[in-house]
Amino acid sequence: MGKRTIQYIIFFSSISLIGLILSQALWVRNALTIAEKQHSHRVDLALDDVLEELTDIAESLEIKETDSILIPQNLFEVLDTITLESLLKKYTDYHELDDHYSYSIIKTSNDSILFTTGNLSEKARNLKIHKACLYCIWKKDYYHLALAFSTVRKTELVNMSGWLAMSGLFLSIVIFSFYYVISTIIKQKKISQIRDDFINNITHEFKTPISTISLASEVLLKEQDESPESRISNYARIIFDENNRMKEQVDRVMQMALLDIETYSLDLTEEYPDEIIRKNVHNMCLEHCEEEVKITDKLMAPDIKITVDSIHFTNIISNLISNAIKYSYGNPEIIISSKFTNGFYTFSIEDHGIGIKEEHLNHVFDKFYRVPTGDIHNVKGFGLGLYYVKTIVETLKGSINVWSESEIGTKFELSIPQAQD
Repeated sequence: MGKRTIQYIIFFSSISLIGLILSQALWVRNALTIAEKQHSHRVDLALDDVLEELTDIAESLEIKETDSILIPQNLFEVLDTITLESLLKKYTDYHELDDHYSYSIIKTSNDSILFTTGNLSEKARNLKIHKACLYCIWKKDYYHLALAFSTVRKTELVNMSGWLAMSGLFLSIVIFSFYYVISTIIKQKKISQIRDDFINNITHEFKTPISTISLASEVLLKEQDESPESRISNYARIIFDENNRMKEQVDRVMQMALLDIETYSLDLTEEYPDEIIRKNVHNMCLEHCEEEVKITDKLMAPDIKITVDSIHFTNIISNLISNAIKYSYGNPEIIISSKFTNGFYTFSIEDHGIGIKEEHLNHVFDKFYRVPTGDIHNVKGFGLGLYYVKTIVETLKGSINVWSESEIGTKFELSIPQAQD
């Protein structure tokens, strides 16, 4: 999958996800609008029922007043606020309205408030006022009943909370899935690129010794003025060295395959790590390297034993020291040290080489990852060494850390538990 294709997938998927979120937001908004209209309709029905019952009360009161020839002088001789409140309570409950409301009796001509249960006039800017004319019970002047609910939207949101929660949950799942799929695509693209680099590297690594062996074999077949014994010995050594080099690369790839399928086993024994390290450094023939290598020995835990596989532990030391040499300028200077702290044997290898930039530091233990070396072009490998080291150390219940600064140097430190009696 090409880079352009991945960009198109991310772009159109993002547009689709944004569209889905906006659609959900608009749906919620429309649902709230419809719910508020339904609420207003129920309030109007409740007010109609209140006025209808108030009319019946006023008519019965008018009959009594006619019999006794008593004419009411004001509205409150006809309208009992206690009765009004009880009727409002009765019909708001009947129409399934909440009880967070305020009401007022207002003179229509000048909007003067005759009676109120709250600061309705102060809240009028933010609340919808429902009005009902009281002309049916008082005809001398025009009055109206104003009713307002203070928690309409909050109430409707609470009523919709179950649906909103489910919608939010499913939307979160879609967003997470989108993120996971895009991350996986990008990760697979990186893995594909790393795989291609690995194939190129391994092809180059195998091609070089094969070409050398082929050339040496060809020379052996030709007649030379040089004595046959000397010629055979010289080119036989070249063939032997290149063959060992190719064998090491094959062994390393096979080790990685075993680590991946988790079928490898460790032959664990109790060993003195300082002794293995010194022996390994000596066997690497540092005095025969192309550059003069200076080793500073600060191994300070000669009596500590750890439970390890001696072959794998030797490979770990070889990998770390080889890296320290390869990634150094001129004549490498390497410090090897050890100590015993809190039941752990800690070993470190420090160099004063090219270092590792911060953006690469978190990836040095990734499989097939190779840190760019800038102007140093003689550094070869597959990006498997440090992955192998970390895998074996963690299998031994240990840990490995790295500190580095570009152009200053690098330090690897690994800790392995002390052998238990």
